Amino acid sequence: MRRCPPGKVNPVLIAFLIPLAVIVAAAVFMVARNHMHHSAEPFDMAAYNRSASDLQGNQYSLDAQIDSQLRWDEGFGRYLAVKLVNGTGRLAVFVPDSVASEVRPNQRYHMKIMVKDQGLIEAEEMQKY
Repeated sequence: MRRCPPGKVNPVLIAFLIPLAVIVAAAVFMVARNHMHHSAEPFDMAAYNRSASDLQGNQYSLDAQIDSQLRWDEGFGRYLAVKLVNGTGRLAVFVPDSVASEVRPNQRYHMKIMVKDQGLIEAEEMQKY
């Protein structure tokens, strides 16, 4: 086997390291992407309907499909009607512009939500899937 002169990098080593770096980067991306969805307990629509005030201040994960936009206030955010992917019924969710500035009907999102004052549901993070 031929050795490289001192100060030169072996091309075989480069050919090995580049794919390894790509695989590591892809793994980190997948873990980060799934972290949001699995970091909070699933939203319980039945408990919310019974007493939204009991859930104030709690964070949940929610898989939802955008049904329609109810209202948009430029520079503030939008109120969306969403359908729960793993359930029935519709839910109003406030999405600040800082979280998502553009959403369209029928798009599906993993959301991290918080139940605020008077039962307002606010999206803290959203990721389209």
